[in-house]
Amino acid sequence: MKFSELPPHILEKLKYWKKTIEATKDFTGTSPPSVFVGSYEYPKVFVGVLSPPVQRPSTAILDSPEQWFKNKTTIEQILALRGELIYSRFKSDVNSSKGKLIDVVQEVAMAKKSTDVEVNLKKNPRFVFNYNTHTTPVGSPATLLAARITENLKVERKVEYMISDVDLLAENAVVALYKSGIPISRIEKIFSSGLLGVQMQRKFVPTRWGITAVDDIVGKYLREKVKEYPEIDEIRLFHSEYIGNHYEVLLLPGAYQFELVEFWGKVFGMPNFSADYEPFQGRKTYANHTHGAFYAGRLAVMEYLEKIRKQAIVLIVREVRSEYSIPVGIWQLRESVRDAVNNPCETFSTPQDAVKKIAERIYVKDKWVAHSKIMADRKEQKKITQFSNSQITKK
Repeated sequence: MKFSELPPHILEKLKYWKKTIEATKDFTGTSPPSVFVGSYEYPKVFVGVLSPPVQRPSTAILDSPEQWFKNKTTIEQILALRGELIYSRFKSDVNSSKGKLIDVVQEVAMAKKSTDVEVNLKKNPRFVFNYNTHTTPVGSPATLLAARITENLKVERKVEYMISDVDLLAENAVVALYKSGIPISRIEKIFSSGLLGVQMQRKFVPTRWGITAVDDIVGKYLREKVKEYPEIDEIRLFHSEYIGNHYEVLLLPGAYQFELVEFWGKVFGMPNFSADYEPFQGRKTYANHTHGAFYAGRLAVMEYLEKIRKQAIVLIVREVRSEYSIPVGIWQLRESVRDAVNNPCETFSTPQDAVKKIAERIYVKDKWVAHSKIMADRKEQKKITQFSNSQITKK
């Protein structure tokens, strides 16, 4: 999607912020709160705070994926919201732990509510957008010379405690924050800002890596609990759709396994399939075909299985359609799958019946089945069972 193709009211809003932002150099703005750590030229990366060049009672909606999904915010609306933000940034080694600018970034990251930040830039920002499949769109970068928080921060006691505990492993701190009810999107910011873990090991983590790391840590924690529960006794199918992404979540009776099969439906003509699988014992390597989507989807389904205190063979089928013209981040997968499993399910007598139902709702019908290890294994198991029965009959 080109900006010229956006709806007129969105274009007008972006034009207003383009004019405002490009005329701004020094300002006091209300951060949602929001921070961003880049990955380019790692370990020396850009680190900074995002805020509009204005003060408001609250700007939380400018960086709240959970709220965006709840409101069914469109891609165009998300771009309009993100277009208000200036990315005031500086270059830093990820291992750096001292400095006034670093302090400001970390303080903003731990804040519970929108926070006023006074910003001095080297020169006026240029109104541009950068986006990828992992993170929310980030725009209007500008070199940060000085910054300070102009009000008293509000931080939850649990967040303060986890940050101050310099002997606690980062993984344990992430789980503790999750269990206390801190939203995943906030935990990701705190984690990426180098505020968790053993003191000597704390460092900035690029935002796109931090998102996957938090999803992985929480997902593993829930997975190990789920593996202790009895297996579900029926085939369940859930589905959800949001901003051009269609999801089918299939749960089959059996010991825990997890797989994500995804494909870009009619975006580039022939569908491009990718898949990653995890056995009962877990993976030893990164899911390098579906990347962060694997971990976001696994987290969402593990939450459901933990809630019903069951384990299952889990298969997520994701179809990305042409409506998903601009990626807005992997959060939409996590929230969509959460939504799917929190709605009533369909039940089936056989996996084949579930596959037929999925085929009714997606463009590629049942072509995805050939790319699924879980479905291939079940087909093979069926053949073995049939062979064994024929042997018994002969005897």
